[in-house]
Amino acid sequence: MEITDDEGTTYSLSLHGRFSQEKVMRILEMIDLLGKSDHKAPILPAESTSYGRVLKLIQSSYPSKEFSSADIARDYEDLHSASIPLSTVSTYLSRLVDRGVLARQKFGNSWVYRVTYLPKSQLDT
Repeated sequence: MEITDDEGTTYSLSLHGRFSQEKVMRILEMIDLLGKSDHKAPILPAESTSYGRVLKLIQSSYPSKEFSSADIARDYEDLHSASIPLSTVSTYLSRLVDRGVLARQKFGNSWVYRVTYLPKSQLDT
């Protein structure tokens, strides 16, 4: 895999051996760090992916109110007529928290999320 940052530096990444979810998340974090500068927006997923669809759903339905992963899973299924595992939604929301797009707070036995940042280009689409 090759990644080019905003200064034109290209990084080559080759992976061998066994992969765990934790290792993949570390790689994604490293990729995010390579692409970040002080004023750069977080890398956002394409809308053709389920991750991108979740972000679009948050953008359109929850820009200024709190929500849970169950809310997102329910609305995703209603909107796209396709099921999405709650664990997948939770993983996506966690990534968005890590990227500064969402904030989360413990509420009883579950997490409640709210939008903290959506890039202007995402709000206009």
